Amino acid sequence: MSRLVWSIWTINALLQWGLFILVLRKSNWRQHPAFAIYVVFCSCKTSLLMWVRLFEYPLYASVNWGTRIVTLPLLIAVLVEVFAAVFRPYSTLPNGTLRWFRTVVTALIFITAVAALCFPGHAPGDWKNTVMVLDRSASIIFCGAFGFTALFSSFFGIPWQHRTYGIGVGFLLFMSVNIFIASISATYGIAIAAALNAVSMLGYTLALITWIIYFAVSDAPSRTATLEQLKRLKEALAYTAQNAESYRELA
Repeated sequence: MSRLVWSIWTINALLQWGLFILVLRKSNWRQHPAFAIYVVFCSCKTSLLMWVRLFEYPLYASVNWGTRIVTLPLLIAVLVEVFAAVFRPYSTLPNGTLRWFRTVVTALIFITAVAALCFPGHAPGDWKNTVMVLDRSASIIFCGAFGFTALFSSFFGIPWQHRTYGIGVGFLLFMSVNIFIASISATYGIAIAAALNAVSMLGYTLALITWIIYFAVSDAPSRTATLEQLKRLKEALAYTAQNAESYRELA
């Protein structure tokens, strides 16, 4: 491992523990329990991986891939938590908004599945390649979902100064980088992933800095979305869903 990668890794570990202390000290874990658990797990995971890398290197690959599998359900929990905060209360939404949203998500999952089948990777059948393909697919879904919250949260009364918005933007930052890295790795092999490791780590560094800033400052109150905002959101979802349905019919 190069000195640059090790330095970024160390900085990320310090930032993770700093974020955890910040969330714990301000009792933000009460409002964002899933995100707090994710931060705790990632802080412990990074420290464990660094220790294994230094003192038990033969176990590093197994521990690294194992922690990736555990990270997936935690990301799902955070995504559900963010969506619950954005959409609540559901009674204020125009009729059909949730239905259109489900259509968009279904189309996104379909496109992701097609991408995984059409581009199975450099070494189909190898379990590491399979994990990389799944990582790429999950990154596409999560990036699309968090991108949706970043683009449309204001329509639901969540301003950009709100912590929920900051959580979504942080994930969007490093998952956009993950899509790029995972796509190249799944196509050309794990050696490319190792070469681009520093880029992936820097993407996560940006996310950590974003989260620390949002949790360090006072949280902005949410507000009730206007009917005009919700109407425009519904129109945007309808347009997206129609285009996605057209692509699915073509496929």
